[in-house]
Amino acid sequence: MIRGTRQKKTRQRKVSTAQRKSGSSRAVRRKAAPRAPLSVKAKSREKTSSQPLGKPVDPERKAALKNFETAVGYFQKRDYPKAAALFAKVAAGPVREIADRARVHLRFCERKQHPKVAPKTAEGYYARGVAALNRRDFDQALQYLNKSDKMVPDQEYVHYALAAAYGLHGDSDRAFGHLETAIKLRPQNRGQARHDEDFHVLADDPRFARLLGADVQRPRT
Repeated sequence: MIRGTRQKKTRQRKVSTAQRKSGSSRAVRRKAAPRAPLSVKAKSREKTSSQPLGKPVDPERKAALKNFETAVGYFQKRDYPKAAALFAKVAAGPVREIADRARVHLRFCERKQHPKVAPKTAEGYYARGVAALNRRDFDQALQYLNKSDKMVPDQEYVHYALAAAYGLHGDSDRAFGHLETAIKLRPQNRGQARHDEDFHVLADDPRFARLLGADVQRPRT
């Protein structure tokens, strides 16, 4: 009986020892369970707090910034025709602060390109046309812009630039024709034209209010 009791106690001790080991192993595993690093949580909170809830991203600003950065890349690689084409597109866009920066870079591109070498693409002619428009060389601007329009028709930004060029050149009929086409191709051009200083010369024409649906905001004198 004593032997049997000792064997039973021995088995109990083995069982309890095994249980302790098993419990210790589980405890170790629980401690070793992976946790999200604090830095990741902090970054997540920071990212969430930096984006206001319910405020959508402006797609036009995003597209303008993307085109501007791509143009800068071409400029740094000395591919001035491609850079100029993108800078010109951004310069004609609605995001004013990015458009102003694009105009400055566009002038640099024009200086870098040989003036006697004709552009090979519609975008190249468009870039030359916008550059000429910015320096108020309307005859040259119309020549380049019309060439761009013939090579690739129905580009809304080309029609928009042609409308501005013809308006400043004193041809209001053609100006309104191109402006109407630009709005049909891209309705956002209606709001852009309302605040564009290049169209102030057309503001007294009844077609301006009829086409844009609002009076132009005149510059302060």
